[in-house]
Amino acid sequence: MAELLRHYFHYTLHSLTKYDYMALGWVLFLALLLIVLALFLKRRGAAYFLLFLGLCTLFFGPLAIKMAMDRFIRSAQVEEVTLKPLKFSRALLVEGELRNTGRIDYSRCDLVVSLYRPGTGLGAWAGYLKPFQVEIFEERGPLLPGETKPFRVLVDGFQNRGDFNATIIARCYP
Repeated sequence: MAELLRHYFHYTLHSLTKYDYMALGWVLFLALLLIVLALFLKRRGAAYFLLFLGLCTLFFGPLAIKMAMDRFIRSAQVEEVTLKPLKFSRALLVEGELRNTGRIDYSRCDLVVSLYRPGTGLGAWAGYLKPFQVEIFEERGPLLPGETKPFRVLVDGFQNRGDFNATIIARCYP
């Protein structure tokens, strides 16, 4: 899981666009402006409120900007996924289509395949948060807005011990 997080942060930081920098700049400017206004206010209640609002903007603003940019500008969907455990080898074949639903061109996409055991209640959440196998595959090549690209990846070391669930997440970068 640590490798997955390291990989995610590395490519997130290296794939920032000018829109990301502008949005982060505005969030930081707004947070600092609220904190400075809080310092100069005479009324203590309003000053504490502006200070709290400025600190919340400082800590949660970049996360909200990243989520909003990923949802509207850099969104990608995985469609028509087929999972086929191979009979004579310890591998799983994952086939599907990757669709660019965002507004910018992508030069590469990472497909994160997580395999976990199904469960009920808290067992389902535990299985989702700690999958028994996580693989990251890199799809290179241009993917224009609205375009669909088929993919076929092979997950090695897969042991079919009964029922399993799979989650495939696409993270695309310009």
